[in-house]
Amino acid sequence: MDLVKTQNNNEQLQLFNKLLLDARSSFIDAEFKISNIFDAPHKNEVVRLNKKSQAYVEANGWMSRSSALERLEQWKNVAFNQYLDPTIRNQNNQKIVISLFDLSGTWSQPWVDAGYQVFRFDIQADPYFGDINNFSVEFFNELFACFDGLDVHAILAACPCTDFAVSGARHFTAKDADGRTLSSIELVYQTLRTIEFFKPNIWAIENPVGRIASLTGLSPWRLSFDPFHFGDTYTKKTLLWGRFNADLPIAPVEPVEGSKMHRLYGGNSIATKNARSVTPEGFAYSFFTANNAHSNSLMTICNKYDRLDPELLSRCLNSGLSDYDISNLIDDDYYDCDDYSAHQTLESAVESMGVAV
Repeated sequence: MDLVKTQNNNEQLQLFNKLLLDARSSFIDAEFKISNIFDAPHKNEVVRLNKKSQAYVEANGWMSRSSALERLEQWKNVAFNQYLDPTIRNQNNQKIVISLFDLSGTWSQPWVDAGYQVFRFDIQADPYFGDINNFSVEFFNELFACFDGLDVHAILAACPCTDFAVSGARHFTAKDADGRTLSSIELVYQTLRTIEFFKPNIWAIENPVGRIASLTGLSPWRLSFDPFHFGDTYTKKTLLWGRFNADLPIAPVEPVEGSKMHRLYGGNSIATKNARSVTPEGFAYSFFTANNAHSNSLMTICNKYDRLDPELLSRCLNSGLSDYDISNLIDDDYYDCDDYSAHQTLESAVESMGVAV
């Protein structure tokens, strides 16, 4: 009996590995690379907020909870003040943010506060529109008119972690055998296809420590953090993959509650899983502060036109050209992959404004 069981497990594992390779090949083969959006971060772009927090604590001690809440209010005001400024609000309203697996809406709320057009998709909120397995070119064209041609500034994705997180490792064998793991992997690939299609200025996939990268082939992570780095008094090591500014502002408080999520919200019910997965509010506003388009105009324009020389794009902004001006000047050439003409056009534009190239 044990021999038969072992043989069946081996066959299931072999089938799982074959299906995994097929899924990965399907995604890679379908990718049409005309940008650097999936490039791995350089060493100097990888941020471990635990190190940044340790340095702060060594110099200043732990931030008090009240001081951390004041810091959170400052981050919130970054978003609110953008909305209160009619010019910035109008600029933000011309940008789209797509938020995936964001039932609570916490991660995307700062973008709403600042006036961005935010579209949230979660299968628990809507079984059809929220199911990203339904995403396709036709889906977005027919139902959203592809957002009327507006720029997709950000795609945020808190992919389901149940089949990836190390906290559930004892269940991995069963999940690999019955198809649950492959379903979760496909959600990651569908997220990546959506990112590849829209080519947002920034994108991020969030997951706790686990096996998501090894199973899906994600590039190395860019950011590691715990909620106590942003004023919440508990630990939950979380990683972010993607293209974004990882040097987030912090409000480090002592994590006196430790790893409270599984202690307070244990169990397999949907409600407890949702409670464990809620995005820390401090992280959400800190991430917005470091990655919104108005406060980070150079990063935004360099990511949008990521095949062009960042130094030239910087000079364009310094000369007084807006992102709207740059778009009007080079979009036809750039999206036809005529980078030489786009470069020459920008050089001429900067020169005509009296700024040396």
